[in-house]
Amino acid sequence: MRKYYYRKILILLFFLNLLAIGTLYIRYCREQLPNAIHIKKGQETSLQYDVPATAEINHQKIQLNHPFVLKQSQTGQYEMNASLFGTIPLKKIKVHVVDTKKVVPSGKVVGIYVETKGLLVLETDTFTGIDGASHAPSSNKLYEGDYILAVNGTSIDSKVSFMSIVNQCKGKEITLDVRRNSKKITIKVHPVMSAADHQYKIGAWVRDNTQGIGTLTYTSKNGFGGLGHGICDMDTGILMQIKGGFLLDPQIDSISKGQSGSPGEIVGNIYYKEENVIGAIEKNTEKGIYGTMTKENQKEYEVGYRQDIKEGKAYIISDISGESQKYEIKIRKVNHSESNTTKSMEIEITDQKLLKLTNGIVQGMSGSPIVQEDKFIGAVTHVFVNDPARGYAILAETMVEEMGK
Repeated sequence: MRKYYYRKILILLFFLNLLAIGTLYIRYCREQLPNAIHIKKGQETSLQYDVPATAEINHQKIQLNHPFVLKQSQTGQYEMNASLFGTIPLKKIKVHVVDTKKVVPSGKVVGIYVETKGLLVLETDTFTGIDGASHAPSSNKLYEGDYILAVNGTSIDSKVSFMSIVNQCKGKEITLDVRRNSKKITIKVHPVMSAADHQYKIGAWVRDNTQGIGTLTYTSKNGFGGLGHGICDMDTGILMQIKGGFLLDPQIDSISKGQSGSPGEIVGNIYYKEENVIGAIEKNTEKGIYGTMTKENQKEYEVGYRQDIKEGKAYIISDISGESQKYEIKIRKVNHSESNTTKSMEIEITDQKLLKLTNGIVQGMSGSPIVQEDKFIGAVTHVFVNDPARGYAILAETMVEEMGK
């Protein structure tokens, strides 16, 4: 009886392991396939994926682990239903048929200034009131990442005006309109007079703007795309919701070289003068910042898509030295999975001039455009903390698509 019992347990464990392996393999296959493919209207696009899957598009069956060609004569969107071994559904792949697009890769280091849409709550705090007691009026009412939109029905346009309205309440309960996780809610708070400065406060640290240095990726007609990733608050790490902002000509003072465990940075100042403004920032997304500016009078490059990218030699464009130059890099890997679009490529700086100047990728280089074989294929987004010569990049197709939304 005992042997029979153990045998049943072993059989059960075998099937559980088989199920786990099968589940992991299906997940692996899904990650090897893109969510979307961009092909150019009227052109043949050759593709192949290392997955034993079949797909169907326009009633045509395709073996994805063998070379296959897609060609469509009309722009639009189609779907390929991919399945493992022709039976297990994997994913629906969107096929975007697009006209050939050209943009002007930039690489210009720029100053960035944005204002939040409402006041971003960083944290709540405790302070001493004039009664000598500790007070935390906003505790368990406001939370990190909330946006304060209005006080007693009056819209808030700055931190200064917010503090003024709170102080004018003379300790009476106030109503805050707050946006939390895309939902609007109403909160009531009793301000308390602080012993430190005799001003009424609600015990919340807030922010209404942020600034820094980054790189303009490309221009297209009167629009631009930059950074390759979103602007996140330095304290909360949350993507900032903005009402607008500016690109400005910065004053670059020096470059702090990157070291293992310590990313370097471009050190400079931003002066908010009208003559320094070169563009208007209109939206801040996880895939970059976008807005309007005058088109740069430089060479246009055709937008390259995921399947156009080859591992090996490519170039980034940057004016980090004071003048626009191409620097050689190596594309180490192209990721088909779109779970993190800002890390779609792994790259390595190989140009000795740039390595001498920066040791690799430094803060402020995010957005530096990448070109290969006369095609704009992506932009630098992140640096490896322990290896400043290596980092990640976003695909050009992702940024251009985001710009058009």
